[in-house]
Amino acid sequence: MNNNPWSDLTHDNVLNVVESTIGQKLTNLLLPRNSYINRVFELELAETRERIIVKFYRPNRWTPDMIQTEHNLINQLYDSETLVIPTLKYNNQTLFSFNGISFAVFPKKGGRAMDELDKEQWQQVGRLIGRVHTISHKLANPERIVWRPSAATKHHVQILKETNVIPLDYQKGFFSTVDMIINNFDPIFDQHELLLLHGDCHLGNFIHRPGEGIYIIDFDDMCIAPIVQDMWMLLPDTVDNCENEIDWFIDGYQVFKDFPRNSLKLIPALRAMRLIHFASWCAIQSQEPSFKTHFSEWGSIKYWNETILTLQKIVYN
Repeated sequence: MNNNPWSDLTHDNVLNVVESTIGQKLTNLLLPRNSYINRVFELELAETRERIIVKFYRPNRWTPDMIQTEHNLINQLYDSETLVIPTLKYNNQTLFSFNGISFAVFPKKGGRAMDELDKEQWQQVGRLIGRVHTISHKLANPERIVWRPSAATKHHVQILKETNVIPLDYQKGFFSTVDMIINNFDPIFDQHELLLLHGDCHLGNFIHRPGEGIYIIDFDDMCIAPIVQDMWMLLPDTVDNCENEIDWFIDGYQVFKDFPRNSLKLIPALRAMRLIHFASWCAIQSQEPSFKTHFSEWGSIKYWNETILTLQKIVYN
């Protein structure tokens, strides 16, 4: 495995390839932006001093067709006046490549982070997600991973087996528990509509821009999943302790689309899937030199103990 898939993204290479792509001169500014998976830089146009964002996608994570699905949805949302940040087009393209690394260019739009939501904001977010789902539902033949245990979780388990990051003494407990999660929970997904959606709806992926409203950002984890996937991570507590928040969200959502309340019973399965997904994501990211700085406890005996116990509680609850 290449420990540094980004070795070609030097300061000069990034500036040169972006200048060539957009057909405009840049200043020498190149500011790295926070991103654990991809590489994201803030650049500046020489003539206007406007700032742009260039996002280089981690190689071998998504296919070009999968990334293009992301761009197609974002731009359809933008064209429908949904509050998203569009990909910029050059020569009628949004996806470009440099030495095998796909990349895209976005306008820079700052905003205030959303730490918590009040009733009105829950309704606003509900309307925003409802609008996203109404439009995404119309996108023909989307190329994204299907978010159900028999598809996504099996893929993440394979990554964990191939990377061999789980200590030997914990492998049987982990993999047997995951097998139960797949076997017990996957049939439930047959009872629910799966559609293309954001996939990573937590508060960190929303920003507020004064005078404009709440934007949803970072569609990198788009997937084909049950509707509740774009709600459950926003909840500040368990379903039983979030009745008001759920009602407020659904009030907003149903302005655009019916919300299936029976999909709330999928939340334990989705929570388990996210824990397994996080473990596989870390297994890949752990090759990065700075990984341990940000995730110092990942991979420890304590981490695997707690992860297995949490998954077992979900299975046997």
